[in-house]
Amino acid sequence: MTYGMKTGWVASCVVITLAVGCSSESAVVRQVHKERLVDAIRQKLLESVEAEKTAVLAITDPESEAAAVEARNDEAEVNKVRGELRPLIVADGRREEIEKLDAFDAAWAEFERVDERLLALAVANTNLKATRLLSRDGAEDLDRFVDGVAAMQDSVTDPGLLRALSRASTAALRSQGLLFAHIPAADAAEMTGLEQRMQAASAEVERSMGSVRESNQVAPTLLASTSHAWTAYQQVEAEVVRLSRQNSNVISFDVSVHAKREATKQCLAALAALATAIDVGPHAPR
Repeated sequence: MTYGMKTGWVASCVVITLAVGCSSESAVVRQVHKERLVDAIRQKLLESVEAEKTAVLAITDPESEAAAVEARNDEAEVNKVRGELRPLIVADGRREEIEKLDAFDAAWAEFERVDERLLALAVANTNLKATRLLSRDGAEDLDRFVDGVAAMQDSVTDPGLLRALSRASTAALRSQGLLFAHIPAADAAEMTGLEQRMQAASAEVERSMGSVRESNQVAPTLLASTSHAWTAYQQVEAEVVRLSRQNSNVISFDVSVHAKREATKQCLAALAALATAIDVGPHAPR
């Protein structure tokens, strides 16, 4: 072999060796990068779940809304990392990795679908709003009504009127108790039954107050203020029932502990399978 031929052969070997080395190094770099991206996805997924739980359990609108924003931001970060991971997996062309990534993507799509509904429910807080409304405005109006009835009882001596006033006060308080039971009720039929009992209690109040009104034995100003308090309470009652019927807190809790929990398990299982598939790829020499 001449010197020139030998030199050319050596040069060719160097080029081939460098090419193989670079290719091997690139695969190893991708391997490490893919593993880190899978870890990042798992971390952000778990952070999103934690934020979602906070949104569901928070007792104020600002807390729920802030946690929901955090959960959505974590999910956006997962999608960003997924966008970095797929080209690396496609570049290596390993069928098992691609199949496992597709399986995770399907599980993740279900996770996002569940969370979209769940977070919207969590920030609505209709049950909490109903409780606050009944405990504050409703209690204040009902107290004014009961106090007014008590003042009427002090001002009359007729046994029939006293019984009517007693029935009115008892029925009003019973209505409030039924309304408090309505707020956490999860079953529509149960809520309907409670509403029917509230309507019966309200009808009793109206009948009793009608008897008092017809007697003309109560001061008109006292009768007017007491009747106004009952009307105000009934308006609160109607709004509480409307909010309670939406049941956003009850439903969001149910979705969180069932559908969301299952979606999370599926995502983590698919991600673990993807990590295992990636792990059997090329590794740097030890």
